Amino acid sequence: MAHRILLLAATAIAKSEEQVGPTCSGTIELKGHGPVQMTNAYWNVPEDLAGNVEVVNGAIEVFMKGRTYFSDACGAKFNNSRYSRLYLLGKRLRWTTDISQTDCGCNAAFYLGSLHQNADVSKCEDYYCDANDVCGVRCAEIDLQEANKHAFHSVLHLQDDNSGSGLGYGGGGIDWSWHRDWTKEEYGPGANCIDTNHPFEVEIGFPLGSNGELQALTTRLSQVGSPCELQAEIQTASYIFQGRPSASELTQALHEGMTPIVSYWSNEDLQWMDGKGADGLGPCAEDVPDSCGPSVQFYGFELESLDERLI
Repeated sequence: MAHRILLLAATAIAKSEEQVGPTCSGTIELKGHGPVQMTNAYWNVPEDLAGNVEVVNGAIEVFMKGRTYFSDACGAKFNNSRYSRLYLLGKRLRWTTDISQTDCGCNAAFYLGSLHQNADVSKCEDYYCDANDVCGVRCAEIDLQEANKHAFHSVLHLQDDNSGSGLGYGGGGIDWSWHRDWTKEEYGPGANCIDTNHPFEVEIGFPLGSNGELQALTTRLSQVGSPCELQAEIQTASYIFQGRPSASELTQALHEGMTPIVSYWSNEDLQWMDGKGADGLGPCAEDVPDSCGPSVQFYGFELESLDERLI
């Protein structure tokens, strides 16, 4: 065992001394858009090596601490101009996720960031940015899915708002509770609508108001063979941060095109996402990162107008 630990440590040191650059894990098909290449992060957070991400039979398989970026091209060096820009205003994005190996303390995430527009290489050396300053650079962020088998959230973030405004189920602390749009009887292992022991479909919509700005973020979860679906929405009119209405800033970020990002990580303090909360209605009394399975999957990506469905 001691020999194996030393070998793993030596491998990590050797990798850290290599030239920092991306791993190009393969190409997926985004129906309604075209082929997309995946560019894997080198660092999970500064000085902490990222986990692996693979493309297997058209599915993105993300291993613990892995993060990957939708890209128009993947080269030998990180380049923000290669990151994909999806134009999502007035459209919906749909995919299937398998998070059956996750548990309390795990986060299988699919989200948007303004990476293409970010000229700052960041502390992760790959132009990564988000609303939580993970790699030292902030930008607008839209969490389409932050989830494990027990909790699911979609969240809008202005670039300087860590918490944001969201929807879904799970989370809270001693004196507060987060989203309660659904219940553990509707979403979770063995639940009657979305049984997270099996893959399920997520659909996120970006409807426009009469003024041409983002009106809401809509989330719909469905599952083959299920008798019901789960739906909720965030109205941008209700999301005001430090006196700033969110609609115009989020509309601008979406108008410029945002980059989809997939990641998988864990933490012993993920109660904000999956905790019981003050009302006791959340799912997880304790977060146990060691219970997280090795990987999660995302596949079956489709992009279409809100006015019509793909045939």
